[in-house]
Amino acid sequence: MRVFTGYKEEKGKHQVNRGLLWEYSLENFDWQRYRRVVAERVITMGRLFDWYAAFDLYGGIRGFRKIARDEVVDLSPRDLEFMCRALNIEKTETKCYKQAQLRKAHLGSLPYAGLPF
Repeated sequence: MRVFTGYKEEKGKHQVNRGLLWEYSLENFDWQRYRRVVAERVITMGRLFDWYAAFDLYGGIRGFRKIARDEVVDLSPRDLEFMCRALNIEKTETKCYKQAQLRKAHLGSLPYAGLPF
């Protein structure tokens, strides 16, 4: 967690960049309901202040770590690796990794898998 040494928990001090959630109207945005979307956007495209804002929204680093580990499912291998290193999470504990393994197993069991196309 050496990445976030400058973070000090202060509610309302940081705000998520509106550009990360461009397709949503943030005036009536339900931050709890869409926490997975917010977490995925912050992990994939966020800057350091976006991470701090997400920490403020979701209960500090521990709260955001729990969301990242248990709810985020759509990350590239590169983003997953960064998230795990930044938040000190084992990759095999994440829902994202488990879902990817299930997809690989399912695709490998299809009758046309392995055919040269």
